[in-house]
Amino acid sequence: MNRIVRAVLVSSLFASSASFAQDAEINMQVDVDDQDMPSARIKMKTTTNVDGEETTTVKVRGGGARMDVRVTGGTMETEHRTETHETRMEPRMERRPEHRPEAPVAAEPAYRDCGTRADEGCTMRRDGQFPMDATTWSGFYQSLKSERNEIVRQEKAEKMLTRVYLTAAQFGMVLDLFNNEITRLEVAKVAAPHVVNPQHALGFSSKWRNSISGSEYTDIITQ
Repeated sequence: MNRIVRAVLVSSLFASSASFAQDAEINMQVDVDDQDMPSARIKMKTTTNVDGEETTTVKVRGGGARMDVRVTGGTMETEHRTETHETRMEPRMERRPEHRPEAPVAAEPAYRDCGTRADEGCTMRRDGQFPMDATTWSGFYQSLKSERNEIVRQEKAEKMLTRVYLTAAQFGMVLDLFNNEITRLEVAKVAAPHVVNPQHALGFSSKWRNSISGSEYTDIITQ
């Protein structure tokens, strides 16, 4: 115990003996600027006639220590308590950034077969879409070619050409299936926006004998 507190305790015991015969209560607070005991508080209570004996209780408290001293008929009983504080350190979990896989990018094929031999437009895109491959083109072309009624053939062609894309070579072969120049021009209007390489189809204006229709086709394919 700190020597300063010891001195305070002795003084308090001496004071208690002076008031031993009286029914009195004494509170004493002592502030000590010490590294081991930063403060001390003394509470003295004197009572009489406890089991026929006079009793003095002295409580000393300072820092993290607590001491209760009871003096009864000249006998001193001491009770020492130590107050402790428990501090728990919670482990800190580091939050790692979530890894999101990047969306796969469709690679451009090194070679595609569109059923039109060496076709430069076969590996080109328009609106992000490739032209018909060889299997799709073969089925589409044979379906149109086998149809004898040109009006029905036109309806089939226009319905299909609004859904698929085609190369300039495929486009030229479709135009050759229509003998009527007016019908041919109507089919060209529907198909032109889906030709992946329209610059290669500029020469098809010669498929119209009527110069007005040929000029109109040029306007359509260059839009």
